[in-house]
This record gives sequence, C-alpha cells and structure tokens, in this order.
Amino acid sequence: MSLRSAVLFVVSAHVHALTVAPPSQWKLNVGPTATAAAVPWNMDENLPSRDIHSVLRSRRTVNAFETVLPNGWEASLLRAVEAATFAPNHKRTEPWRFHLLGPEAVRRVCELNAELVAATKGAEAGRKKLDRWLAMPGWVVVTCVRSDAETGMAEPTGTAREDYAACCCSVQNLCLSLHADGFGTKWTTGPVNFDPRFGEAAGLPSDEYVVGTIWFGQPAGAMPKPPLKRLSVDEVLVRHE
Repeated sequence: MSLRSAVLFVVSAHVHALTVAPPSQWKLNVGPTATAAAVPWNMDENLPSRDIHSVLRSRRTVNAFETVLPNGWEASLLRAVEAATFAPNHKRTEPWRFHLLGPEAVRRVCELNAELVAATKGAEAGRKKLDRWLAMPGWVVVTCVRSDAETGMAEPTGTAREDYAACCCSVQNLCLSLHADGFGTKWTTGPVNFDPRFGEAAGLPSDEYVVGTIWFGQPAGAMPKPPLKRLSVDEVLVRHE
C-alpha cells in the first residue's frame, strides 16, 4: 500500500470511514486472516489480569511512547473503535467519529501546535514541542457530529449535551480496549484541538467538532504508577435513606 493510499475503516454502518495516508510500516491486516502472531507487544487475552475490573483499574495516561507502532496495531485499533461505538448513547444518535491521521495530517497538526506554543513561549519552546509531537506514533481525533436539533450544552437533556457525554464515554471505551491489548493512550485536549485552523489541518468535516485527540502506541518504559486518590470510596459513595 503506497504512502498516498487511502485506508477505509468500516467498523459499522454508523462509524464513518476516514481517509488516511499511512506510513510505509503501516500495513492493514485485519479480519479473519489476522493471526495470533500479529498482536501488540504484550497482548494475551487469556491472562487473568485482563478481566474488565483490572483493566479499568490499571489504565493510565501514558506520556512516552515507542516511536513505531507494533505489528498488529490495526486489528487492535479496529477492535477499540468498535468497542467505542458500544458506549452509552441516550439519544441513539451515534454521534462519535474517529479520524485516524496519517503522516501529512499529523505534521500539519504538529506545526500548527508548534506555532501556537511559539507565540506564547518563544521559538525554542515551539521547536521542542514540534519534535515531541512528531514522535507520537498513533493519532486518532475523536469528534462529535453536530445535531440538527442542537439546543446547546446549557440544556440538561438536550441532544448537544447528551451527544458530547456519549462521545466522552466512547473515548473511555476506546482507551480501555487499547489498554487491554497492551497499548498506552493519552487523551489530549490542548488549545490546538480547538483552534479554528485545526479542522482543516486534520482534515475534519465542518459538521463535526473535536472532543479530543488520542495518542496511542507501545509505552516506552514502565507503565505509570496509579495516581494517589485524594478521596476514598466511602467518601465519594453517598448513601441515602
């Protein structure tokens, strides 16, 4: 598959396919022909530690990744996107979309972010941020389709608020599924995601808005330790008579 080829990801009739330009090491190999050998670095679905509760408790935000995605990443990503589409969705709108960015789109986004950083922190800070972001191996931008009957976030039961909540749930499903397959993830919501130029840089449709960008890949080094919880379960679980 050439660098300029488009990869069509069809997870379901309601998950939109996105045009991507994959690096030369990205080779789509999913479906019935995928073998157990083509799996991420530490995936083993038979491990007891991969039950749902331990996956929920052990997921962490990962900030450092190996620069190349491991073999089999495509199958894990498709499985994760499918899991994301089973998130709670009160209005049954299925508003989530998942945009897999190829190298050209990634560079445009990284350069835009570096420009924003340089404007506030100086050219050197912008260059450092550009280098760091370009080293991120996997990029998925999660968006929400704007509702025709959008009433705004202020309406508690309105479609806009319900759809945004559904998309946030879908991001959690996406990250948990990737984590269960041995991938690290980071959900980023920095200023570049909401810059008016971001949509064009990433190639997003005009009728969608950004929920966040997900970086994913093989964690570099040990998995981060669990964060210290300020509140116990007894403090957050309020019992009512």
